[in-house]
Amino acid sequence: MKKCTGTLLLVILLNAGHAQSTFDIFSYKAPAGFSIREKNKYLCYEKNEGKNFCQLFLYPATAGQNDVEKDFSKNWDYFARNPDQKVSDPETKELDSLTGWQTIMGAARGNYNKQMFAVTLSTFTKGSVTYFCASVFTDKKYIPVAQAFIASIVPDENKITYKTNKTSAQETTTGAMQLTGTNGITKSTTNFNDGWTSTITDDYVQVTKNAVEVRLYYVDAQIDRQRPANTNDFNSIYWDAIVKSAFNAAQISVREKEQYSYGTEDIWEATVTNKKTGKAGYLGMRLVFNNGACRPIVVIAPDKNTYYSQFSTDADFMRMLNYNKFAVVQQDLIGKWKSFEASSMGYYSIYTGDYAGMATASTNDEFVFNSNGSYQSTHSGTSTFNGSVSHGKSNYKGVFKVNDWSLTASNREANDPGEFSCQFEALKGGCMLRLVNKTFSGQTMTLFKSN
Repeated sequence: MKKCTGTLLLVILLNAGHAQSTFDIFSYKAPAGFSIREKNKYLCYEKNEGKNFCQLFLYPATAGQNDVEKDFSKNWDYFARNPDQKVSDPETKELDSLTGWQTIMGAARGNYNKQMFAVTLSTFTKGSVTYFCASVFTDKKYIPVAQAFIASIVPDENKITYKTNKTSAQETTTGAMQLTGTNGITKSTTNFNDGWTSTITDDYVQVTKNAVEVRLYYVDAQIDRQRPANTNDFNSIYWDAIVKSAFNAAQISVREKEQYSYGTEDIWEATVTNKKTGKAGYLGMRLVFNNGACRPIVVIAPDKNTYYSQFSTDADFMRMLNYNKFAVVQQDLIGKWKSFEASSMGYYSIYTGDYAGMATASTNDEFVFNSNGSYQSTHSGTSTFNGSVSHGKSNYKGVFKVNDWSLTASNREANDPGEFSCQFEALKGGCMLRLVNKTFSGQTMTLFKSN
């Protein structure tokens, strides 16, 4: 991968020629070879090529501050500035004007998961109207593509009047620079048959249907470390860290537990207002613990009746975990994937109650997927019982193919055709690969990329 070095400044030119596509008040020319990732709240085109990617953004025209410097600063803080990705102030910045529009273009470099990228943002202001477009890419070869896209954008000034009364793009959108190409997931959105749609964001999987939003937050070790050792009531810690950071909440209530629900976690609920949009709603939070780590589920509905009509039971919350599911593209698998699982069980005599021994089992699975379509895998297991130890190991080599939710690996055992159900599940900063053998469903592997 080429690093983005040298000047990142793009020359912004308005092209008065005819464009084939439209968005908001704009006409533009769609970039060849790119797919549309978002076209409602804002426009986003993206292209993934192995480890490299390019994303092109256009946001709706809004009421500005009659000052291109202020408009640019607001847009940069909203879209580009991200200390976690080492993006602060623009490294290059240029002021220009054309056909009555004041323009500022800024650019900077960032780093995410050890991958360098460049971000550019261009703000256009004319009187009280402003809009911006941006690009995020990992290789200099995408600069001409970004230039051509931005140059093709032409606002229809006859449509500007009604736009000045609308709220800003920063207040109506929920996400900006989302670098899905850097975590190895090409298909970062899944449309389910029941109407729900899942999308990967930096902090959670966003699951939406009609006016209801569910946030499946990733395990966050920093929040987990704040949990006190002497209490099991962790709700307030996660409520403060997750809910209060995004919403103003009224008095919290704890939902009455269902019959035969001993051992389930509490569900905290409240009437809330989104701090960014000012939109009111009703919110519920349910914590899910696995091996000591916490995955919060947060549901936001327009009102209490809508909320309870869809999330009346604890099971309604838990089933949402199934929507952290994304299709697998063959190029996303290139590299080494590993898993390790272990279990143990103690035995006691039903007659005397005396200890009768312990059994343990551990398995290691490793896949190496190569860019030429070949693979190799190693599977080993160890089990013990009362001092007796047994080992097993198998190795395979062949070719593999992936089609969204299915993976086929050749040259397995005679009674194993090597057909697996596959899916990605998003984690903070990455993903894990889940493989389930279609012939032997007991063979389920949860693998993490190790290089």
